[in-house]
Amino acid sequence: MASNTPDFFADEELADFESFLADIPGTYLAVLDEAGEVVACGGFDVDGEGVAVLTWGMVRRDLHRAGVGSRLLRERLDRIAADPRARRVRLDTSQHSRPFFERFGFEVTGHTPDGYAPGLDRYDMALELQAAGSTTVRPEK
Repeated sequence: MASNTPDFFADEELADFESFLADIPGTYLAVLDEAGEVVACGGFDVDGEGVAVLTWGMVRRDLHRAGVGSRLLRERLDRIAADPRARRVRLDTSQHSRPFFERFGFEVTGHTPDGYAPGLDRYDMALELQAAGSTTVRPEK
């Protein structure tokens, strides 16, 4: 998280992330490098109404645009799509990551200027899932 702060996360979010890690809801995945160091992580939780929420996804800054985040997101979406309860995927993110999620078919459902911190807007996004457990994910551009 430190390598992505303050551009992608506000300083004050570190305490929220630590609390999340102390009691992780749902599924949380970590991507390790050859040395066993965590280079990316992210999770999801599916509620009783079929809405999956993506939780605390991030990739170490020096690995941005190397495909790690795309592979991690695809794995999360595949696992969500395999859950027969899942009908929709939601997330919130900043203006910096919004285009990444749009490449996978997520659409903006809300926008809060300075929603995380001054200069760090919040975008709420959603992706509808199709029947039979497949997503509507579009190929990356």
